[in-house]
Amino acid sequence: MDQQLIARLIAINQKFYSEFASAFSETRSSAQTRLDRIVAYIGDAGKVLDVGCGNGRLAERLERESRRASYVGVDASPQLIAIASARKAQWRNVAADFFVADIAQASWTQSVSFANASFDIAIALAVLHHIPSFDLRVTVLRDIHALLKPGARLILTNWAFDRNERQRKRIVAWTDAGFDERALEPGDALLAWKRGGVGYRFCHLITKEEMMRMAEASGFQVVKQYYADAELNLYSVLRKVG
Repeated sequence: MDQQLIARLIAINQKFYSEFASAFSETRSSAQTRLDRIVAYIGDAGKVLDVGCGNGRLAERLERESRRASYVGVDASPQLIAIASARKAQWRNVAADFFVADIAQASWTQSVSFANASFDIAIALAVLHHIPSFDLRVTVLRDIHALLKPGARLILTNWAFDRNERQRKRIVAWTDAGFDERALEPGDALLAWKRGGVGYRFCHLITKEEMMRMAEASGFQVVKQYYADAELNLYSVLRKVG
């Protein structure tokens, strides 16, 4: 995919999360039952990396369940990181650090102080599908791979918007947004948001087959994949090879 086009697609999401951070955060509660699976995967893992942590809901959930963890959350939205950082003041169990870092940029792992990195587990909830181009998604996975201990796991969820009627209704024609669909990759979509105003997000449909190819290209092995949350999400459990 052309670099200019990649930049335009990234800018769409940057604009959205800048303008709708508060409204978006209200829809992402630490009490959501879908986090039950993620907490179970984390278990007693000591060092947790949350890629695209948003408002810090996962760390808050771990705190509520009295899980003792060393947690690092990164997100490209300063507004969401501010919300997450404000929440941790009263926490006693989770030692959390939140950083602004754009994983679509090559330098994101250098922009964060990953003191003695080597995480036991990494989580990426609804984030990889916002990265334009197969090659860039593989690069992001390689970056995460480098921060994990040998044999550590990466747990991802990605929207299966083709399988969910509510999400299908949000798809906007690329021509309406001034894009030439022929320049995009199969599975690329623009989804509308209509809470507190109208906004748009770029999203790529990641299938089980594509995740297999990305995992192989980035040094991961796919352990398990399945659809859940009313068919809204594809869950992928990867293990770092080596």
